[in-house]
Amino acid sequence: MKFFTCSLLQVFVLSTMIGSGCSSFTSESSINPGDTIAVPDYLTGEDSIAYIENTIIQSPITAEDLLSLAEVHSVEGWLGYYNNLDMAKEYPEYAERFLATAHDSASLRLANRFMRMADLVNQNGDAMDKLQWAIAVNAALDTFRAEMPALPSDSTLDEIERVTDKFSSQTQTEMNYQCRVSATVDYYRTIEAYRIWLESVPRDLSPLAQEEYIAWHDLNKARYSFWRDVSYTQGWYSMKPMETAFYYESLSRNRRAELELERGIIMNSKPYKQMGKTVTTAQWEKWITTHSVPEDADLLIELDDKDRLPSDSLVAERVGTLKATFSRWIAARQAIAAALSKEQGDAYDNLTADIHSRFIGTLPPLIPYEE
Repeated sequence: MKFFTCSLLQVFVLSTMIGSGCSSFTSESSINPGDTIAVPDYLTGEDSIAYIENTIIQSPITAEDLLSLAEVHSVEGWLGYYNNLDMAKEYPEYAERFLATAHDSASLRLANRFMRMADLVNQNGDAMDKLQWAIAVNAALDTFRAEMPALPSDSTLDEIERVTDKFSSQTQTEMNYQCRVSATVDYYRTIEAYRIWLESVPRDLSPLAQEEYIAWHDLNKARYSFWRDVSYTQGWYSMKPMETAFYYESLSRNRRAELELERGIIMNSKPYKQMGKTVTTAQWEKWITTHSVPEDADLLIELDDKDRLPSDSLVAERVGTLKATFSRWIAARQAIAAALSKEQGDAYDNLTADIHSRFIGTLPPLIPYEE
């Protein structure tokens, strides 16, 4: 067991610095100064840095906390052709694919910071920490733009996906990772849209809007966990990580579209007419019951592989969390509607009803997912 006493992990720490203590740090962070972290002996290099970070970083998390982290578990580790000189020599006609330009290297550093900060806040943070993550990402994007001034500002995020695609060897693992990167980019865009909305909402509605955001965050997490662990269990299927990422991406895109409609209702008194029928309690319960049986259940039973089916206790836990978070989200939206004028409140309630209808698939999504 190795012990490290740190003021915390610093910016851009090299994986080779891990030895008998924390030296070679280039700047300091204010997170839990003086903490002594016991690192298991089997963790070395980047893994030991990640272990310390995951141990120290706890909610509440600030943007400064995230920006001070080391760049560990780099994107390069997933990308087999990153600066592969041997491959460039063997296949000179494809040399550009195997060699990183200065632009590529800067883009990879951006991807590293983006995904590492996302991993930390997903593991150790809550809804409010996600807002700080968005602020940290904005700062990282500003730093990248300063390094690459010729790049249009509206295409900066595209660089994260471009560089992971360019250097991917297209193994299943790397394709799965690319999809997770893409879904995380869309999730950031949604959190940032919420952050901007919370800053611009009328002051008297600000506490209610914040409660709605927290309730949506928790519901979104519960809905994804329910689908991943209960209704879609194909752990033996190599495409599962890609499909779960696609699903998550679709949820993020549609929430942004809904937020734009809500902004129009609250800020500009735009009317909204309900498109679908209001979901009844019976319909909601039926949807949950139907999706509490994995879509591959019959196949697993046929293959005598019933051990892969979720346990009754897991299903009950995920269903309970889904119902509880949904109830809190509905209550938060009802509170906002009650605080608005009658016309605005009616429009907001109509939108809530349609969001619920889309939730159980009785209305098409606002932004259809394109294969």
